[in-house]
Amino acid sequence: MKNILIKSIVIIGVFLVGLVVGASGLWFIAQNNIELRYYLLEHATVNQPQAQVAPFVQAIVQGDRTRALELWEIYNPETKSELTTRRETVISDLINAGISPDYQVLEVEWWGTCCEPSVICDSRSAGGARLRVQFIDPKGQPMLYIFDIFAREQPYCGAAMGYPPREWVIRDVYPFTEEPLFWKMHYECQVHSLLP
Repeated sequence: MKNILIKSIVIIGVFLVGLVVGASGLWFIAQNNIELRYYLLEHATVNQPQAQVAPFVQAIVQGDRTRALELWEIYNPETKSELTTRRETVISDLINAGISPDYQVLEVEWWGTCCEPSVICDSRSAGGARLRVQFIDPKGQPMLYIFDIFAREQPYCGAAMGYPPREWVIRDVYPFTEEPLFWKMHYECQVHSLLP
């Protein structure tokens, strides 16, 4: 019995040492590998803009105005008054609409916020994301809203700074038919024919 106990303790000890060595090795590799660090810090921890929508919708569905207000952070002093009014209106409208807890993110538009702001393809360098989110009202009708979710620290320089971790926050939410107040930029794709 004593031998079994000693063997069990040795096996557990070896396992724990291996776990610590493995975790330390992974952390060391992650510090020197930008791709792995990005994956571990954002993908594995679900720290992405889309993840900010769920708690906001949950607060709306539960009628928790206070929580919804906390999740939508107002940052820019220049647009504080407009955004404060919008925030109150949108939260009230969504609570009163009685939206379903089920929603769908239809599209994510990634924005680079460093140097020359623009729509980009590489989410790793994005300082902002514009999400098109579809809600369903009690009659089964779709309601399309835009969520502007940005890294708290701006501008975000991505590759130039080694992809530091981002803390995503909701900055603006508005019906599809309205204009943004926080990130006052639009991306419009245009096609031009080269034929006469």
